[in-house]
Amino acid sequence: MRKEEFQILKILRNYLLNNLFYIILKKDFKDNLLSNKAWFTISFFLLCLIIFPLAFGSSQYLELNVSISAIWISTLFANLIALDHMYKEDYNDGTLLYYIVNKVPLVIVVYAKCLSHWLFSGLPIILIAPLCSYIFSGYSENNLNLFISLILATPIFTLIGSPIAALMLGSSLRGAALTFITLPFYLPIIIFGVIGTNINNSNINAEFYLLLAILSIGIIFFPMITVKILKNIIN
Repeated sequence: MRKEEFQILKILRNYLLNNLFYIILKKDFKDNLLSNKAWFTISFFLLCLIIFPLAFGSSQYLELNVSISAIWISTLFANLIALDHMYKEDYNDGTLLYYIVNKVPLVIVVYAKCLSHWLFSGLPIILIAPLCSYIFSGYSENNLNLFISLILATPIFTLIGSPIAALMLGSSLRGAALTFITLPFYLPIIIFGVIGTNINNSNINAEFYLLLAILSIGIIFFPMITVKILKNIIN
């Protein structure tokens, strides 16, 4: 009987491990969907873009490059707002400790958390930003470039922010420290994104290739760093 129970538990554990990514992703997606934090990120992005034309006062100042810069800056700060809660709840309620004690592969947890974060802080902005650019500037020629740049850049924001968000767990200065530490790493991505979106840039593919290279390296490098940081903090 004990042997049969052991086999059942082993099968159940293997099933949970094989489906762990989808289980965590589904849980986080549901929590974000029902919480105000995810919607606050999107609302903040839209609020920045609404305030932007009011500050200039006249549409003649809303030229293409200026509106694009505003979209990228709004994207940056909207991502930073969502980043603070990436691992916070799981750390406070002991879920991360449970994963480590039960030898759950943290790399799967980190990838699921990153994807969940991107679905609420990156994907909505990717879909909204080209329309906002057209409304503010009256140009549509750069929308495809903006769309591609954001597809490449927003996951990079999430990946770079992941180890920093993990590093800030337990810190009383988490919000302020997170912003100051993350900004220097985000600025090159913002610069590549703005230049890549400029329709007057004759060498536009170079920025796309740079963002793609950073994304290709970061999708492996940053989650591994996050796992090591989480283990050191929790242990």
